[in-house]
Amino acid sequence: MYTHNALHALALAGFLSATASGQPLNVIFYGNSFTFGAGSTRSVDSLFRDIAAAAGEESPFVVSAAVSGQDLEWHVANNTARIFSSIPPANDWDLIVMQEHSTKLTRAYPDSPPFPASIEESKTTAVQLHEVAKTRSPGVRPMLYETWARGPGHEFYGGPSPLFSGPDEMQAEIRDGYNSLRDALNDAAGDDLTTIAPVGDAWQEANFDNLHSGDLWHAQNRGTLLAALVIYGTAYGDVSTSDIDLSGVLASLSLTADDGAFLTAAADATLSRGAVPEPTALAMASLALSLAVRRRQRRQPTR
Repeated sequence: MYTHNALHALALAGFLSATASGQPLNVIFYGNSFTFGAGSTRSVDSLFRDIAAAAGEESPFVVSAAVSGQDLEWHVANNTARIFSSIPPANDWDLIVMQEHSTKLTRAYPDSPPFPASIEESKTTAVQLHEVAKTRSPGVRPMLYETWARGPGHEFYGGPSPLFSGPDEMQAEIRDGYNSLRDALNDAAGDDLTTIAPVGDAWQEANFDNLHSGDLWHAQNRGTLLAALVIYGTAYGDVSTSDIDLSGVLASLSLTADDGAFLTAAADATLSRGAVPEPTALAMASLALSLAVRRRQRRQPTR
């Protein structure tokens, strides 16, 4: 399963301490229908914003540059203008969230170049997209939005020659692919500055239970909320999303409190696996405690 290494966690802790002044994060999302929420009634980026606000953070400034069906290569060639036009001149991006095509990092990728050459192409274009973002905001950090396997019963797992034995095997390839992208970004930057939001791993933690839409491909509202919870938790170093009052977010998705409890449990279990040995774990625990204290303070009635 997905784990952080110590340098990765230290880089994240340093980023969080730099943004702990109460200033909102500025975040741009690149991806496709897995980002804008095809199959759902809301997008991942808008839910990320609302979860952060519900957690007591200053509401982040969020822009989506997602385009249906596209991969990172297409964005580099056709869609970088949003990096420069979507943020006030006096501000800078803190995070660029990058979501690759859902099969490009697996053997299911059907187009040219075929897998595994497609992974090499993705590594190149992820680096290129981050480099463009750095020309606008030199300190911008890349975050990789790890996607999820097709749902149980999908054609990838059936027929006389199935591509995978099931979702777990497909998820393993997706996970390995995003780890490769992280390594390429870090190598290019000469620093362990890249974080992975292990969304697909959280879906696996939830046993892919009622997360996919009817096509067994995209997310329905439960799946999109789980994706946003993991991205929020990764961005803010918060491994206790179950402590957040998500009643407004759940209502906006027509989900129940039981849905919220199930999804935050899967998110927290996945995010908590990012814990590393001392002393970094102490820093991460301190950050999580600070978040919880601030939430409790905001919930207390004004006297």
